[in-house]
Amino acid sequence: MLGRLSVGPLGENVYVLPSRGPGGQEGRCVLVDPGDEAARILSFLDSRGLTPDLVVLSHGHLDHSAAIPELFAAYAARGGSPGLAIHALDASYLGEGGEATNRSTFAAIRALGFFKSYWRPLPAPTLLLEEGSLVPGTGFRVIHSPGHTAGSICLYDEAAGILVSGDTLFRDGIGRSDGPDSDGAALGRSIRRLMALPPSTEVLPGHGEPTTIGREAPSFSFGDD
Repeated sequence: MLGRLSVGPLGENVYVLPSRGPGGQEGRCVLVDPGDEAARILSFLDSRGLTPDLVVLSHGHLDHSAAIPELFAAYAARGGSPGLAIHALDASYLGEGGEATNRSTFAAIRALGFFKSYWRPLPAPTLLLEEGSLVPGTGFRVIHSPGHTAGSICLYDEAAGILVSGDTLFRDGIGRSDGPDSDGAALGRSIRRLMALPPSTEVLPGHGEPTTIGREAPSFSFGDD
């Protein structure tokens, strides 16, 4: 990982992951979940000589994507255009359907004020991810972890021992499952799958501080198979 920023009123974590870039270019990166404070994110990347080839969303909720319009406009003015990746089952949060999908989600969790403050039209995805997809230019593979949303994903680099967990798993908690496309039973299955990863795996969540699988595992009891 090249960096983490906590942004916005919900303390959403933005992650900067190393990328080889097209043709092995230097100074490239993958940006995960740019949810707010686009100018701060841009300054962070510029100060380190980094340019994102791809933005990856762990899921479609607006608190993980709201900085995209401003960021993409800034890179377009420089003659660049990062790609945008999301799981296919959350693609409706982006593009033409994005406003309606995000509005209904935040209305359902009684956070319509957040939606009204942060909504700006979002571009359509350029890459649809699925279970096992390799994030281009990185060692991270997609673990489809439905529950918080239908298309929630984690990014796992087995060699590095790092899991970017989005809003599936937090330090001392798991994602909420009261949204219109949430599924508590599916979230439980996703958590069970994550707990099978090596205990030393570093977990980088969508909100809050990092943790490890070993630290979180004792909090969960799944019974007998």
